[in-house]
Amino acid sequence: MIKKILTGMLCALCCIISLCASAADTLTTNSGIKYVRIKEGDGIHPKAGQTVKVIYSRKSSTGRVVETNEGGKPFKFQVDNHEVIPGWDEAVKLMSKGEKWYCIIPSELGYGKKGIEGVVAPNSTLYFLIEIVDIK
Repeated sequence: MIKKILTGMLCALCCIISLCASAADTLTTNSGIKYVRIKEGDGIHPKAGQTVKVIYSRKSSTGRVVETNEGGKPFKFQVDNHEVIPGWDEAVKLMSKGEKWYCIIPSELGYGKKGIEGVVAPNSTLYFLIEIVDIK
């Protein structure tokens, strides 16, 4: 029950952020990832080959949570090892431990024209809340 309440609150927060963030709050990388820094980190960025642990939620374009590990075990992957979509590799290298972003990843840095059958439609823009909890 508490998990459902927290998930709903997180969904509402992301909707508010996406609607209320001013152009000055929203940053865009050269590749087109848009993000709002929600929480500052310690300033130490992961490098290629390092392992990061993240807490994340993937949202629909309306802000509904469609996938999350919030309240569970952090998701672990090696940076620049093709274990995640290119948009994630790019984003986490710009983040630092403890930092939290709401980011919008264009299709070409996500699952592209193929999508994932039954999960992510082709050419979908992806919406994530990502927090790096550890770097090794």
